[in-house]
Amino acid sequence: MSKQRIAIQRLHQKGLSLIVVLLSLVTLAFASVALIRSIDTGTLVIGNLGFKKAATASSDQPVDTAIAWIQANLAGTTLYTNVTTDGKAYYATSIDALDPSGNSRPATGIPARPFVDWGGNSCGGCVSAGTCSVCVAPTSATTTTDGYTHRYLITRLCKCTGDPNGNCADGSSNICSVPIANSVSASPKRGELKYGDNVRFTGANSPFFRIIVRTEGPRNTASVTETFIHF
Repeated sequence: MSKQRIAIQRLHQKGLSLIVVLLSLVTLAFASVALIRSIDTGTLVIGNLGFKKAATASSDQPVDTAIAWIQANLAGTTLYTNVTTDGKAYYATSIDALDPSGNSRPATGIPARPFVDWGGNSCGGCVSAGTCSVCVAPTSATTTTDGYTHRYLITRLCKCTGDPNGNCADGSSNICSVPIANSVSASPKRGELKYGDNVRFTGANSPFFRIIVRTEGPRNTASVTETFIHF
């Protein structure tokens, strides 16, 4: 009888060991799956960041194109009015509260903001839906040699169209954002500046221009950059 009991106990012990081994295998399997998913997620994030940086770097090309167009039209009155023909997208006003990404949505007591029609679909009907106040058209889409697609628009940081040193239609002065430049006059008091003393700084003649570029690339990568320049 004692030998039979010992044999039964040994059989029970063998069965318990099998359960422990199976549970260990299941635990290891879950840990392996979690490790693989973690590695895959990290690789995906790194890849997305790489494409994002590449798209941002590629946006320099349309910026150079926009700067060249502005420089070519500095003389004369071309930049006094909006230019939205022949694939151009130049606006002689700052378009206050413009949302380049289109992610904002009006809340209670907050007015809707202007959006940019990056998708060429009238901003998804945002004006009629009340989610935006104006749908601003960018340039036609162009694809550069690196395979990225760009669309951009230029705004002059002025209150209204027309001469930056003139008046608006309502008779008020056309105020523009201009860089600060050194004044030719010097302060009569070294190291001291008071009201009534000679002005040390003055505004430049050329207003700031804002160039907004949206670049699309592989894996639905999209990058929006803004460049401010003056001449």
